[in-house]
Amino acid sequence: MMRMSLMVGLRTAVALAVGSVLAVSAVTPASAQPASPSAVFTVDPTPPDNYVPTESLLFNHPFRSDRGQILRHALRLIRSTAGGESIKIAAFGINHNGIVDALIAARNRGVSVQVIGDFHLVDRRDPLFSRSFVRLRNAIGNDHTTPNWVMICAKSCRGFGGNMHGKYFLFSNVTGVQNIVVTSSGNLTEFAVKGQWNHAKTVIDAGTYNRFVGIFNEMALDVPAAQLPMNFFEAPMGDHWIFPWPSMTALQDPLFLALNKVQCQVIQPDGTIKRTKVRYGMYAWFGAVRGEYLARQAKNLWNAGCDVAVELSVSSKQVKAILRARSGRGPLPVKRVGTYDAAGNIKAYNHAKWTTVVGMYDGDPNAALVIAGTCNFTGLGNYSDEFTGIYSSLADALAYNRDFDEIWRERQAVTWKRTYAPGYARTIDSPDPVLGEGKLLRADTD
Repeated sequence: MMRMSLMVGLRTAVALAVGSVLAVSAVTPASAQPASPSAVFTVDPTPPDNYVPTESLLFNHPFRSDRGQILRHALRLIRSTAGGESIKIAAFGINHNGIVDALIAARNRGVSVQVIGDFHLVDRRDPLFSRSFVRLRNAIGNDHTTPNWVMICAKSCRGFGGNMHGKYFLFSNVTGVQNIVVTSSGNLTEFAVKGQWNHAKTVIDAGTYNRFVGIFNEMALDVPAAQLPMNFFEAPMGDHWIFPWPSMTALQDPLFLALNKVQCQVIQPDGTIKRTKVRYGMYAWFGAVRGEYLARQAKNLWNAGCDVAVELSVSSKQVKAILRARSGRGPLPVKRVGTYDAAGNIKAYNHAKWTTVVGMYDGDPNAALVIAGTCNFTGLGNYSDEFTGIYSSLADALAYNRDFDEIWRERQAVTWKRTYAPGYARTIDSPDPVLGEGKLLRADTD
């Protein structure tokens, strides 16, 4: 009882000291970050779970018995956050009742709960309309003068078009572990578990947490930001690029520029040659601008001797023509990952958004690079709230590559067998696919 009284007193003191002022600075140093706001407790602030998070890299495989690791991770983080702390979530999709129930319960025990979603979640005409998100917004409200609110952005929160495509889960303190940042390709939905291959990175770092809190607070204003794009460096996640970036070209694209530093063949001390390994895990890869110049770069790396392979789910005939052209070393190894019904409508798909390099990079023969975030290889990402991180980690690069190999062996991964002569696809009518329509109705527009 004494322990509980002390806890209530401490949390209440924090609440009174902080208030509910919304920080508007896009990037705030750790020393200037406000403490977590909180309501005055009327119930026990003790969380129902005691999950102790660690830095990790998680993967979801929809057809495996252990699927759901990413969503369970997020759920336990929410259920283990005590009153007086803060949860900030920006997610394109939220429709999991367990997540919604946990967020409402967290608010009820004095946690500051703030959530940003995309407009489609409240649009009853949209196939991805979410009754559970509407229930969350109705339960918590959207009054930004209080510590708790739920909102949507009609387009990108910090830009002029696109959508709110972020997937950032921020926790001030979970079971004594502070400054937790989860960035993921997966949304907080049932389908992200049962119908998508996804990945999620958890970082415990004050600098990274404070940067993302600043971005979240800018998104909450729902007005075009003064700094588009935003770029900063924070260990352990390296170089961060925060979109929108509507004017981005190949010569500015952080992914394209990074891969331009790859050297494909490494001469070993015994005179043998080792090929640099480049792996792409990507959901949607198409578009006359970004999709095609990234495809040409991948094919050039393959022709230069790199060990390149691709897993994707939605693409265009133009991109396929580039990747699978018979020129140079021949067709680049590509598998399309997904399942389809009898009419050809997509049912499940790879929702990943990452690239790895292991080998010779920027003159270092032992380099290991991870490029991961929320952005597809399409033009839509240029206009949406997105994140791309570039960092060096042999452990993470190998983990991504192992997961790539596991997907490659699954029966839902099928080789693109047909090849095209260079330029062939451009002579026929092959418009880019439209996510969320026709046979791609179940494909998220992200």
